[in-house]
Amino acid sequence: MASVAKARPLKSSQGNSLAYDLLVLSRFTKYNPIFTIFAGAFSCLLAGSTLVGQNSDVTLTWVFRQTALCLSACYSFCGAGMVWNDWIDRDIDANVARTKDRPLASGRVTTTQAMVWMFFQMGVSWWLLHFMLDGKDVNHHMLPVVIGSFFYPFGKRPICSKFYFYPQYILGFTIAWPAVPGRTAIFHGQETFAESVTACMPLLNMVFFWTIFLNTAYSYQDVVDDRKMGVNSFYNVLGKHVHLLLWLLLIPVAICVPMYLHQFHSTWLWIGWAGVWALSLLRQITRFDAKNPASGGSLHVDNFLLGAWTTVVCAIELLIRYYS
Repeated sequence: MASVAKARPLKSSQGNSLAYDLLVLSRFTKYNPIFTIFAGAFSCLLAGSTLVGQNSDVTLTWVFRQTALCLSACYSFCGAGMVWNDWIDRDIDANVARTKDRPLASGRVTTTQAMVWMFFQMGVSWWLLHFMLDGKDVNHHMLPVVIGSFFYPFGKRPICSKFYFYPQYILGFTIAWPAVPGRTAIFHGQETFAESVTACMPLLNMVFFWTIFLNTAYSYQDVVDDRKMGVNSFYNVLGKHVHLLLWLLLIPVAICVPMYLHQFHSTWLWIGWAGVWALSLLRQITRFDAKNPASGGSLHVDNFLLGAWTTVVCAIELLIRYYS
């Protein structure tokens, strides 16, 4: 009886350990996946701000509900993408000190467990989009990020550098794409999928280049080890010119922010979004030191806070429009 009694807590402990490892596998124990919801939040909240008002049937509750559905779908799909990335890289990760303790690389999570968890998260994401869009054009919104996430791990292979293809392209695209379902969550009964994509182009481009900027600066911390391993990335190719690359990446961001905000005719957005971004990004670029790779670490946190702040700015703009 004593041996049986002792076995039960062990089984429970193993179950809890697996659950935690699956969360770790999807990076849900870190703030990184939240980056994938920013574009959707900006797009959905500001699209909603153009429809609410005293003479409109569109309510705050509905806009916030659509926003929550969009962000939840993006967050869930990001978790699935992380699982796929780690499964493809599991053998490589097992031989690298920084990644050898990841759930798949260390063997704490099996391939079967990982695949079940991945498809579950994809299913949740698809269902949320289906509910949000009333079943219209769900696959149009889902397929681009499915394809991007599938190819992302392979983009890090050295052979891709021969074709001037870098994984940051895919990362930037997959983080920017939620801007489209974000807008469609509000306008899906009023404009076509193609019209939504066209309307989102300034925001898509802004988030695309912003993502490459912050990822390049942050990942530069690993430049020494990555060069030894032959990891395909911008910062490995450009070497000492990485600072120049960061400046160049900010040019399209500086162009696309006003292009996107112009349509809203909002002083608050120009101050709260454009003004704060200009000051923050200039501060970041001047703090980055190519001779000190560790200097890129703080930029990741700075940009996370910038995305969170901009989400608040967009929510305030929605409230201003609703109560004005």
